[in-house]
Amino acid sequence: MGVVNTKHWFERDLWREKIKEDVQRHLFTYGMARRNQGEIMKQLEQKNVWAFVAKKFAELKKEWNGPDVPIYILPADATNRTLQHEFGGKSGVAFRDQLFLFLLPHLSNEHIYALLIHEYHHVCRLHVDPKDEREYTLIDRIVMEGLAEHAVYERLGSEYVAKWTTYYTEEQLKKFTKKWIVPNMSLRPDDARYRAILYGLSFYPRMLGYAVGYEIVKRASTKKKMIELFAMPSEEIFLL
Repeated sequence: MGVVNTKHWFERDLWREKIKEDVQRHLFTYGMARRNQGEIMKQLEQKNVWAFVAKKFAELKKEWNGPDVPIYILPADATNRTLQHEFGGKSGVAFRDQLFLFLLPHLSNEHIYALLIHEYHHVCRLHVDPKDEREYTLIDRIVMEGLAEHAVYERLGSEYVAKWTTYYTEEQLKKFTKKWIVPNMSLRPDDARYRAILYGLSFYPRMLGYAVGYEIVKRASTKKKMIELFAMPSEEIFLL
């Protein structure tokens, strides 16, 4: 497994044949390009992105003793405002058995590595928690996002963590947690409030769940090593 050779998948729409139907519908939602797909892939190939990701994936897999999953590199949507403003022009989606990275040619290797760290951390977290992904509560997801981005911070420093980690002060995040997170910790993905709180939709503060998750893990990391937090239940991490 490892990095899949997706370089020519968009020449004749081969990606639709290669990727399972139940996964395809997620790709555009999470940031895959709708136009100029082939041109983006050509430019990524010129940068030798596949070899770089393969090298870094091997390092992370060894360090975290993580699973060997297929990684699909696909073109990101340069016109997606949320993708550009909240995620720096890159995005990804992780499942227990596969991983997708949506990239643009202008990204530096460090930013690509930051995305890989974040998304592969999700894969590893899903492997140590036997619950079905549909059973992940809001606190599970919030903590998972915080752990993944803190892993980026540990390896690359503050310059490469997501912008949403800086949106709010510690005092603001404490208030948000008390007001919105604690009363809704047990929400499941089929509840509309789950996504609204996680991403800060409607009247909630922008990227609310992500920002709170990062603060939770930042606090927990002063009491436990990250390797200890890796497999610790979300509720225990929250209480540290």
